[in-house]
Amino acid sequence: MPMSGREVDTFLEPPRMAHFATIGPGGVPWVRPLWYIWADGALYFTTRLQVRRTGADIAAGSAAAVSIASEGQPYKAVLARGIAAVWHADRDAWLERFARRYGAFPSWYDDAVREGDRVIMRLVPDPLVAWDFGKGDYDTLNAQRSLRARR
Repeated sequence: MPMSGREVDTFLEPPRMAHFATIGPGGVPWVRPLWYIWADGALYFTTRLQVRRTGADIAAGSAAAVSIASEGQPYKAVLARGIAAVWHADRDAWLERFARRYGAFPSWYDDAVREGDRVIMRLVPDPLVAWDFGKGDYDTLNAQRSLRARR
């Protein structure tokens, strides 16, 4: 049932929504759907550090958890945890990449590049868990063996 690295890459290729969770003030969890890009073993996101709760939580040092799941059968999912860090390299190029991936170029992109607190975040998963229920390998699940993605 676990996915291989290549299967993870294939699953994360289409533009899906990532559910990105942080811990806010007072220990309150917060989850928000975000656009993502999977590249070079990391998940990239875009948000705003001041105007969006997600960005403010990351700026305050919150760890993050991410869930990206298929909407239809066979059900597949990728789960990741880690520390998201602001990625400073080529912000506008990343914003254009997000806009084109999610069909929001040029309208969203034109506004996003003018937002002073708009950032790119990079999360290197530790761990990355992925499964494909279409494989029918319920022995792995029932034996509580690891569903960590194999690279």
